Amino acid sequence: MQSRGRSKMKNFKEFDKFVELVEEGTKELAKNTLRGYKDEALADAKVFLESSKDDARRWSKLLLKGELTQEDYEWLILSKKDVVELQLLKDAGLAAVRIDRFKNALMNLVIDTAFDVFV
Repeated sequence: MQSRGRSKMKNFKEFDKFVELVEEGTKELAKNTLRGYKDEALADAKVFLESSKDDARRWSKLLLKGELTQEDYEWLILSKKDVVELQLLKDAGLAAVRIDRFKNALMNLVIDTAFDVFV
């Protein structure tokens, strides 16, 4: 039974669409908010998204199935905010306020995209 569930998780096509949309949105976000630091922002965002992918996949599946509320999903995603390092932006000397704005915008992008795709 467990392997069947894992198989469904691997074939979770909606999640692939979600990841693609978040990646596209991240590029726009970095371009529009951190023009001079776009490459660093994209690299840092990629590290965060990769490290959060398994949790996001599991939570997104539950959201899609109606087993997780939008409020719970949002809370779970926002709980990841504190682990977002954005080290390359820090190393590049970007002000903490600008890094926090980008981090908040990235979290909102993930949540809004999930709601568009899964709800």
